Amino acid sequence: MIKQHSLEAWIDICTELGRRQKEVLEGVKRLKLCTRLDLSDHLNKPINSITPRVNELMRKNLLVESGSKINPSTNKRAALLMVV
Repeated sequence: MIKQHSLEAWIDICTELGRRQKEVLEGVKRLKLCTRLDLSDHLNKPINSITPRVNELMRKNLLVESGSKINPSTNKRAALLMVV
């Protein structure tokens, strides 16, 4: 159950964001912990439209990187994102 003040705070945050920022923030919220590529796949958007929105949301302290995982297709480490 969401407390009323939490819901009010979430609504305040969402009214200050652009449409694409909201879409990215909601995507990370749904996925819980994801890479930028996971998010790109989930939202069916190109990675080059996801990364700038992620960076903006990180500057606003709404998203953080929390650990990393190996991408099986590239065998490279990718940062995991989560909502603050």
